[in-house]
Amino acid sequence: MRLLLVTQDFPPDVGGTQTYAFELARRWAPNCADFAVVAPQVSGAAAHDAALPFGVIRVHASYDTLSFRALRPLLQLAAHRGFDTTFHVQWPTALSALAARRMGKLRRVYVAAHGRELLLAPLPSLFNPLYRRLRDRVLTHADGLFPVSRYTGDLLEQRGVDPGRITVVPNGTDAERFAPCDATALRQALGVADRRVVLTVSRLVPRKGIDTVLRALARTAAAVPDVVYLVGGSGPDRPRLEALARAEGVADRVRFLGRIPEEALALHYNACDVFVMPARLDPPHVEGFGIVFLEANACGKPVIGARTGGIPDAILDGETGLLVEPDAPGALAEAMIRVLRQPELADRLGRQGRTRVLAEATWDHVASRLLAAL
Repeated sequence: MRLLLVTQDFPPDVGGTQTYAFELARRWAPNCADFAVVAPQVSGAAAHDAALPFGVIRVHASYDTLSFRALRPLLQLAAHRGFDTTFHVQWPTALSALAARRMGKLRRVYVAAHGRELLLAPLPSLFNPLYRRLRDRVLTHADGLFPVSRYTGDLLEQRGVDPGRITVVPNGTDAERFAPCDATALRQALGVADRRVVLTVSRLVPRKGIDTVLRALARTAAAVPDVVYLVGGSGPDRPRLEALARAEGVADRVRFLGRIPEEALALHYNACDVFVMPARLDPPHVEGFGIVFLEANACGKPVIGARTGGIPDAILDGETGLLVEPDAPGALAEAMIRVLRQPELADRLGRQGRTRVLAEATWDHVASRLLAAL
């Protein structure tokens, strides 16, 4: 197969979608007759791309305008290198590929689906009906759709996509990078060596449910007096969360760590006793899957999440972690207390979480399933 991966998000930019695109690209490249990535031009791209074992065609376009500016490079690549198949990490760039297919230059057009982009209405209200029709036309005319969770697959069906063209392929993680290790030094540096540590790593925005953890913390502390809550990440919600911690009387138990560098992320997972992120549905902002749960599981840690969006595909309730209802501080406190006070339960959930990742949830598994389907 001569395959082009087209994405609006790609390293050196960082984020969940960037990780998804990059991890697939580096695994698909050696298994295709020809392979390349088409992505927007961003700062630092030249140095980053030069070190890759596959080509990246950078288009002078923004995140949004790549949808249309990708047409010319797609036609050129099809004509000069024989590319016949495209895989789009987001649906908007498939507009150009469907036009190229209509011209007879491409044979197959496939699209991934993550969640938020299926609910988003970014234009002024007058133009949103047109935007939705355009999106639904792309989704219903693509040769195949690959949602990252059952929740996202249901969103596609609600938009008129034939279920026979939908293949759910959940996200994965890197089990070599995220693996159990000794985090004693980090715990000492953070001043939590003798504490029970709850950790969240996410962008600080309301939908991640960090406020629910803060509201559950006083009740948790009554049963687990040495509990401390570490929050890794940056974002606009930090001032509100800091004020809420003070209002709840738990500010002395909460540490806002700021953005954690990628190279230090696995060590922070290993420094915690349980990873928690009770994300809520706040359409169009939803948790389409939740790769962070797999990352924490891969480090041998139990996880707790809310029963929303695609999180039930990321957490096997009672096997790799616990699921609670969103916006339910009492239920969340009970779940945290269970894990923190029952070391054998925490150990079993974490151990089974890593076993599950190794058996079915690495990026190797994801890339292989997608490539076989393509």
